[in-house]
Amino acid sequence: MDSEGGESCSAICAEQPFDVRFHPTKNGALFCASLVTGEVEVWEHSIEDEACTLLKTLKCHDDACRSIAFANDGALLLSGGSDRSILASDVATGAAVARLENAHKAAINKLVALDANILATGDDDGVVKVWDTRTRRACGSFAPFVDFVSDIYHVPASAAADVDDAVANAASAAAGNPAGTLVVASGDGTIAHLNLATWKELGQSDNLEDELLSCCVMKHGKKAVAGSQGGILNIFDYGEWEDISDRFPGHPSSIDAIVKVDEDTILTGSADGLIRVINIHPNKMLGLVGEHGEMPVERMDLSVGNQWLATASHDRSVKLWSVGYLWEEDDDEDDLKEKVGEEEEEEEEDSDDSDDDGGGGKRKRKQGKKKKGKNKVKDAHAARADAKKRTAKKFFEGL
Repeated sequence: MDSEGGESCSAICAEQPFDVRFHPTKNGALFCASLVTGEVEVWEHSIEDEACTLLKTLKCHDDACRSIAFANDGALLLSGGSDRSILASDVATGAAVARLENAHKAAINKLVALDANILATGDDDGVVKVWDTRTRRACGSFAPFVDFVSDIYHVPASAAADVDDAVANAASAAAGNPAGTLVVASGDGTIAHLNLATWKELGQSDNLEDELLSCCVMKHGKKAVAGSQGGILNIFDYGEWEDISDRFPGHPSSIDAIVKVDEDTILTGSADGLIRVINIHPNKMLGLVGEHGEMPVERMDLSVGNQWLATASHDRSVKLWSVGYLWEEDDDEDDLKEKVGEEEEEEEEDSDDSDDDGGGGKRKRKQGKKKKGKNKVKDAHAARADAKKRTAKKFFEGL
């Protein structure tokens, strides 16, 4: 595997995986995959040997295990399934710790751990429930949709924009109760914003007439992005949910999974099997992480430390990708930032090799210093583009 990125290894599951999650403290060395048959496979990732080894298989649900999440610093694995139950399993022993039968009236499609004690679940009828593992009871529920809940994104209490909501969230968090808000996407073509402290529905979009399958919040809480069945990234102004503020078409197939890289960038997993790097505002595709042939990418997850990406596909495989380069600063850009602004008469850096370099480019990791003079700005943009092309060429050669 090239140091600039690429596939580390592939785990072939016994059956099609529905979800994949890295252990929160193992730096990509341990991950779990939930299967259509109800089992959860626990895998070890040897980073040095670039190999995946199956450690154990947990029998968790009578029907498909659709969603999983770690809790208690990775000591517990939470799972939700088509049998409508929620299970907590001991990761070390594989033993069932607690099971909540009939947690929903319909199959559970999404489960997200919000903190050490609180989790949220969404079902095929469009119902969202929030649970406290200490009491094994639902703290509250929402029913804003008429079709399945596809994705849930948690916005912490500290990010609340409204003053009243911020006060309520702070008080709720201090008492150890649910806090923050949820941005939830649904197959009915809408996205909703739910407050966990006040149990209010803060807003819901109009029907976009296209199933929404994935979502996240970015731009420091100013934008929400939802991927659709039609391959469109729908962009909302956070807090103004009635209609989209922008849209980014370009995926030829459905956008089934979104993982946030930073406040400007996401990774998308699509039904065409490609994992793309996407910049939001300006909207552009920056490159590819890899592919699963022509098989859909069902779910994705980033490891702690952001060094590894796991992708689950309909081909029964979970692939692990080295993506640490997405957070690295180019040496070429560092040199550029030192040069720009020193002398107004400084000559433009030679870029003869730019025509031979590959396209796709890696995006900027931080903004340069404020430039003075029109010519220097143009030179900076040209040199930065060359730096990105050189980095992209090295990366794609390593795939």
